[in-house]
Amino acid sequence: MRSSLAKLPLWQRNLIAISFAQVFTILAFQASIILIPYYVQEMGMTDMAQVGAWTGLYQSLGGVGFAVFTPIWGILGDRYGRKVMLVRAIIGTMVMLFLMGLARTPTQLLVLRVIQGCVTGTPAAASALLATSSPKNRLAYSLGLQQTALFVGMSLGPMAGGFIADTFSYRATFTFSALVVLVALIAVVFLVREPEETAANMVQARQRSAMGGFRHLLSQPALVTLIGIALAVNLTYGLLGPVMPLFIQQLVVNQERLASTAGTVTGMAAISAAISALVVGRLSDRIGNRKVLIGCSVGATILYAPQALARSVVGLGAALGLQGLFRGGIAPNISAMVVRSVPKEQTGSALGLSTSAGSIGFAVGPLIGAAILAASSARAVFWVAGGVFALVALALAFVRVQEPQTTLQTQDAQSEA
Repeated sequence: MRSSLAKLPLWQRNLIAISFAQVFTILAFQASIILIPYYVQEMGMTDMAQVGAWTGLYQSLGGVGFAVFTPIWGILGDRYGRKVMLVRAIIGTMVMLFLMGLARTPTQLLVLRVIQGCVTGTPAAASALLATSSPKNRLAYSLGLQQTALFVGMSLGPMAGGFIADTFSYRATFTFSALVVLVALIAVVFLVREPEETAANMVQARQRSAMGGFRHLLSQPALVTLIGIALAVNLTYGLLGPVMPLFIQQLVVNQERLASTAGTVTGMAAISAAISALVVGRLSDRIGNRKVLIGCSVGATILYAPQALARSVVGLGAALGLQGLFRGGIAPNISAMVVRSVPKEQTGSALGLSTSAGSIGFAVGPLIGAAILAASSARAVFWVAGGVFALVALALAFVRVQEPQTTLQTQDAQSEA
């Protein structure tokens, strides 16, 4: 594999290796995260309202740690290298997943989740490295392929985790996940290399103070709007975090296969999103990130309605699968617009801020979702999520970021020349 990659341009070698690592890392994380409500029930927590509230707290506190530390890791990546930040994130993911498999109480699991949020963050680190090594006319394509890898991991992870949990145990799933991340770590260490111009960018980044850099970024209206959009999008996703497993539990007929059923249903959206992310990435390079992002947001908004009205696992899975076709184009286009709105030496910091805002959304979303679930019903959470996404689509109508000036075909000819 290494000899074959050596024949490709650096940006393509990095893209393939990082995408491979992303599939394995996200697969490992998702294999365990879907099982948390069932894992804590095995630990002795039986009240379903308490399980829902605790699951929301688990997701939220992890998101808080992630939100605080991601901009810091982004600054360090700009100053000292993005590859080292990616390796750090993968190692953190591997170690924390292994330790979670050893937890004996929900409190221990919660503490480990908080630490995990502080030391991980492979998607943000991978995005920063790809954004600085990919040609501008391939930016959306590169980030789209990374998003495809992310969604492939998200689709396969719950299925693998559910199968292992039903066949062996919940704890075995965490051990399996840690071993899978080890494969990703080996791929990144030996196959990924930073572009030569990164050294000059790092020098420029070190000449600017951290607070000065943040002030410069936050003075740009387009970037601030995109950060707000990232927060709102992930808040919407977070709303359903503690609700989806319990909603599936209400719809499932055969409770003996609950974990594998939940994993399969949850994976439906990720499978379709994985397919669409790559296609949408190429389309965005042709017609513009903003236009595609608005279309994807509108489509995702509409498809929350059939989820709220679902009366069977099949109906819920079908709606999630259709929505995934639109969700697949949202994250890579937001990231591409963020990258295009800042100088190259501040790419990691800007993506760190955007990712941090997204993690705040993930942190707040589960708490709100759990509160709505306690006050009303799981179906009400889907309606609220649809409403928030409608506001996202509206906000995008006012964002202006520099788009590629030529078509992809023309840019390809220029690159080859």
